[in-house]
Amino acid sequence: MVESKIMASTIQNKKTDLLLWAVFLIGIFLRFLPGLLAGFPLNDGGMFLSMIRDLRSHHFLLPQFTTYNYSEIPFAYPPLGMYIAVFVSAVFHVSEIDILRWLPALISGAIIPVFYWLSALILHSKSKAVIATALYAFLPGSFDWLVMGGGLTRSFGILFSLLAFYYVYQLFHDGSGKQIFLSILFSALAVLSHPEVGLQTAVICFLIWLLFGRSLTGLKNAMLVALGTMLLTTPWWLTVLLQHGLAPFESAVQTGVRETLLASLFHSIFSTQGGLPILPIFSLAGMIVFIRKREFLLPVWAILPFFVDPRNAPAVAIFPLVMLAGEGLYYLKEEFDRAYLKSMQKSGKINAPAWLTNGIFTVLLFYFLIVSYSSTGSLVRLSLAVSDRETMEWIKENTPAESRFLLVTNAGQISPMTDSYQEWFPVLAERKNQNTLQGQEWTLGPQFYPYSQQLVALQACPSVDCLHEWVARNSVEFDFLLFQKRRASPGFIMSLRTDERYRVIYESESAVVFTADQ
Repeated sequence: MVESKIMASTIQNKKTDLLLWAVFLIGIFLRFLPGLLAGFPLNDGGMFLSMIRDLRSHHFLLPQFTTYNYSEIPFAYPPLGMYIAVFVSAVFHVSEIDILRWLPALISGAIIPVFYWLSALILHSKSKAVIATALYAFLPGSFDWLVMGGGLTRSFGILFSLLAFYYVYQLFHDGSGKQIFLSILFSALAVLSHPEVGLQTAVICFLIWLLFGRSLTGLKNAMLVALGTMLLTTPWWLTVLLQHGLAPFESAVQTGVRETLLASLFHSIFSTQGGLPILPIFSLAGMIVFIRKREFLLPVWAILPFFVDPRNAPAVAIFPLVMLAGEGLYYLKEEFDRAYLKSMQKSGKINAPAWLTNGIFTVLLFYFLIVSYSSTGSLVRLSLAVSDRETMEWIKENTPAESRFLLVTNAGQISPMTDSYQEWFPVLAERKNQNTLQGQEWTLGPQFYPYSQQLVALQACPSVDCLHEWVARNSVEFDFLLFQKRRASPGFIMSLRTDERYRVIYESESAVVFTADQ
């Protein structure tokens, strides 16, 4: 009897391990697929391409400013991702463009097993951790922001942040020297990877200490981690302070859009996957389970990031929400098994219908897989098309180097910070774009959000008269106007064609460029 139980347990463990490896492999494939189809980095990353080249040209020393968009933007961004890109490019002879296309997907794939280890540690169950990991690996939208070109910094930030949580959690449970060192290392790497993720990491580590480390030893260990992290990150922040003072950091912390807190929180907790509120149901069930057990780490972790930085919170909160979903799904399965056994006792059946609950979980994962695969097209469409790159190459070869452009690339329906055309233009065309917003978070401070609204207003202009009013109001000078045809207002383009002050110098199926005689 004992031997049969051991054998059954061994078989079940092998099945679980097989499922886990399948989840890893399929999850990694999903993260590489959009870049494979796009043929170019997804969505953003143009500013990072400039910064990678700046580091290379400065022999790995931090320059005072980045050359991006010729705007004297302080090189204050945490540089670890760019350093790794320069190193990979130099050692393996890979172009920076290809690095921005593939490295974010690779690191995003590496997050999956790290998330499994963290889930197993916090949920105290391999089965629950496998469920949570499968949900995360296949969950539509869970990795989009990490596999884009700008995911070069975001993916590293999230990876090191999860590793920091893993070792900080262990630190405040056993307090070994090894855990202190690894907590310092990965906390520092998270800070050096991404500004907002670094801030979120500090706050969640403080939460872990508050829940599990409130003792003299815990306080000592927390202070060691904080001091060690500060020392390891000194080469970056001290260089920025010596070159620019506190100004870039003061500017960056004022650019968050606080008005989005409730909207961001509601959207993340009650998001739908393919039109179905699957994650909210399981996450709320898991939250109830944890609160009933008086275990508050995951429920608080799921909400706290929205009060720290609403703009970046969904990328951090997704992990506790998925862990809660794993707990909730496991709890609902157990309750179903109990109810089924109770109802079938009269018929003499004593085994729960494992095939049924396992089948439901399999169908759920298959549904997520289909939706994630289908959403690949949306990610690919965010990437610059070949025709877009050809337009920028023509501008690079046929306009004066000191030319100033205004770009009209949508009808005011896209945030300036998520418009790939706007971001990539300065680095591919090597011309200044007067309405690129990327990088201005380090210079504009409280004016960042009002300025972004002005850029949206420009995109929404219906005619040349609106353009002239906008230019006068914002004191902007330009030499050329570029319209992306598929997104800009046709009426706006037509009004310039009939205006004697403007002349078409380039036109293709995707874009039209006007000279501006001001």
